[in-house]
Amino acid sequence: MAKKNGNFKWLLALGIILAAVIYYQQEKPLEKPPVPPAPGYTQEKTGAGVVLDFTETSTKIHTAVDNGLANVRLAPKETKETRREVPRQGVEGLIRWHTRSMLLVMPETMTSETLEQSLTPLIGKAGGKILGTEPDNYNGSQVVRVDIGITDTLAGEPLTLVTDRLFIAKKQGVLPATSKTYGHQADMAIIIDDFGYNREPIAGYVNMGRPITFSVLPYRQYSNEAASQALSAGHLVMLHLPLEPLSAAEEMEPTVITVGMSDEEIKQTVAKAIAAVPGVKGVNNHQGSKATADRRVMKDVLSVIKSHNLFFIDSRTSGRSVAAEMSRQMGLRTGENELFLDNSSDVELIKKQLRKAVDTAIKNGSVTVIGHSRPNTVIAIREMIPEIEAAGVRLVYADQLLR
Repeated sequence: MAKKNGNFKWLLALGIILAAVIYYQQEKPLEKPPVPPAPGYTQEKTGAGVVLDFTETSTKIHTAVDNGLANVRLAPKETKETRREVPRQGVEGLIRWHTRSMLLVMPETMTSETLEQSLTPLIGKAGGKILGTEPDNYNGSQVVRVDIGITDTLAGEPLTLVTDRLFIAKKQGVLPATSKTYGHQADMAIIIDDFGYNREPIAGYVNMGRPITFSVLPYRQYSNEAASQALSAGHLVMLHLPLEPLSAAEEMEPTVITVGMSDEEIKQTVAKAIAAVPGVKGVNNHQGSKATADRRVMKDVLSVIKSHNLFFIDSRTSGRSVAAEMSRQMGLRTGENELFLDNSSDVELIKKQLRKAVDTAIKNGSVTVIGHSRPNTVIAIREMIPEIEAAGVRLVYADQLLR
């Protein structure tokens, strides 16, 4: 009998323990799954697709940069800010963010490592990172450029947005010369045509440190790369629209507006070309000595450009062109090329053309000129920047000189 009582007590104790365990498990709150990090952007649905807006993250990174600079007692000497928008790749919509560039003069006693150590942890907490550091040119002086921004992945594709670009000079506290030193007398817009043929010159123009207007051919191997890099750096992008030349032997583009096309063919071809190059704000003609002299053709071309709220610049490949005249008559913002810079590829001859452009700008108050996406043109423009600005001529984007 005692043995049975012992078994009963043991079973009773076991039951109590099991009941307690079950009760505890029922009362214990379930562990919540980890919350994925919030994206660095907000979404906005529009009629043109979904806008991914990184402005809030950009602003946080700006603040982090400001705090990092304050920690090492560096204050910017010049600051330029702008809001950027670029088309999304592969889907309808836009990517939007805020970007700025700053000129900093670093004391001789400070090292770049000190600055980076101050910036890196603050930028990281704000959702950004230092993207890269490399030599550059600012107002004709050698500097170090530090790119800071956002890296993300959209639809499996990497995305990089520059939010802060720091140009760091270190010359015993002496600023590089700027156009303000000499007094602003005139403006010059440099349009670079023929982006799309090759990759080599793209970076040189993107990193010029001055406003360069990119005119990009449609349907070429490097067209999208040139446009996307230009937009990310804050440059103005145009469509370089192929129009029929007088000589059929000069016609090399896969799609060209010709005088033999019907009105509907012309309009459809222009609309497709505009859609083929991301972020365009205007159009200028590639070749076109025959087409730009034809009023019917130009009326069709310009009507499509106007319907897309774009401006037009006549490259003036022919003295018989009616394109600029008709553009103004139709109410488009219009400009005209006044000088080709690089009919020769010789660097010194290109510089000679730039000096002519400076003289014209000072005489008339402004000038619009065209060069091409070639390595020697990059060299000539970069080396001429100090001379251009010393003459009191400011480089601007082409749309700033339209009428």
